[in-house]
Amino acid sequence: MGYLFPSKERLKNSDAIKAVLDQARPFRGKLVNIYLVKRPAGSCTCNRVAFLVRKALYNKKLVLRNRFKRVLREAYRHTRHLLPEGYDIAIMAMCLKKDTKSTNVQKELDDIFKKISKK
Repeated sequence: MGYLFPSKERLKNSDAIKAVLDQARPFRGKLVNIYLVKRPAGSCTCNRVAFLVRKALYNKKLVLRNRFKRVLREAYRHTRHLLPEGYDIAIMAMCLKKDTKSTNVQKELDDIFKKISKK
């Protein structure tokens, strides 16, 4: 499986992201929270994902928010093969620090995705 992240696998619509956050069951970690919603059977089988970093945590620090989104995207790209297909996913950064490495986030995503795939 390649590590590309095509646009068809992204949740771009704010209404779709709100629906995921409202309907989803959260899986909580130290660095990230993951919200999952199973899509109807007739829709696309690929997973769609959104990466969220709250402005309240990093107010007036746009550079940090963008960096954390890149870290989340990179960690997801390397661990997405662990999830079953057909989900809408929102990954929310909780308490990332300036020196947080993508490998730490990747390890946490790995652990959470393994929990999800067991269910």
